[in-house]
Amino acid sequence: MKSIHKYNFFRKKYGAPLLADVVAISEFRKYIQKTPTHRLTYFDLTFITEGSEYITINQNKLLVQGGDVICSTPGDVWTWERNTALEGFALVFEEDFFQSFFINKLYLKELNFLKADRLSPLLRPSEELFTEILELFTKIRNELQVKDISEHVIRALVYLVLAKLNNIEKGQAIDALSEYHNNRHLQGFINLVEEHYLEIHDVQFYADKLFISANYLNKIVRELLGTTSKKYIAHKIVQEAKNLLSFTDMSIAEISNQLKFESPSYFTRFFKRSAGLKPKEFRIGNKTSKNT
Repeated sequence: MKSIHKYNFFRKKYGAPLLADVVAISEFRKYIQKTPTHRLTYFDLTFITEGSEYITINQNKLLVQGGDVICSTPGDVWTWERNTALEGFALVFEEDFFQSFFINKLYLKELNFLKADRLSPLLRPSEELFTEILELFTKIRNELQVKDISEHVIRALVYLVLAKLNNIEKGQAIDALSEYHNNRHLQGFINLVEEHYLEIHDVQFYADKLFISANYLNKIVRELLGTTSKKYIAHKIVQEAKNLLSFTDMSIAEISNQLKFESPSYFTRFFKRSAGLKPKEFRIGNKTSKNT
């Protein structure tokens, strides 16, 4: 496989373009069996109703089970069990679905469970709330079957789901880190890195975009995230490099080129410094661990 297979949003599933849907896992199981490893290009909130097994998202192996919600953002790489027995429903939507609806164009990026720096892609709502949201999914699916689909009704129901999930986050300890969630420079940096890290590695670029100095940006990142701006960017690059090494047969030179490094040797030094192994060593070790 020369690249990670992409799942794109099916905009015309119901005829006229629509940027949101609720899909049962049983309806896309055949695609999982064909390409268990894939990259999503849209937001995905998967509610697991039955089963218990491992799913890997961006190199993080997670044990998911009934009652769990998997929160995924565009660009995330998923690996399912090829013959997954999980059951549930996925709310999928594109960012543009809300762009004409909210005055605040950054609404989705301000939801803690959809932030690029979220601590975990998993949520565990109460049984009562889980059931309540599944009922909203039924309403969305019913609305999608009528002749004249009301995009406004769909949007309102999706917004209600997001608001209820965000209320969970506000009540959990994870939000004790709200100081950095509310720092506009830090959030601006995180959003910019998410958008540009595959092409631009230079801290100065991000500082310039935020109209602050690189030193001041580094001070903010160090104080609130406990790392440096450079290391934060490097972590994102290494994560993508690991995905490409694990799930494609791209050569080291091809990966180096795709990630915009000056040369394969420079990429190799960078990867070893960050991951502790050379790219080739990581690839061999990763394939060995998957076969045991």
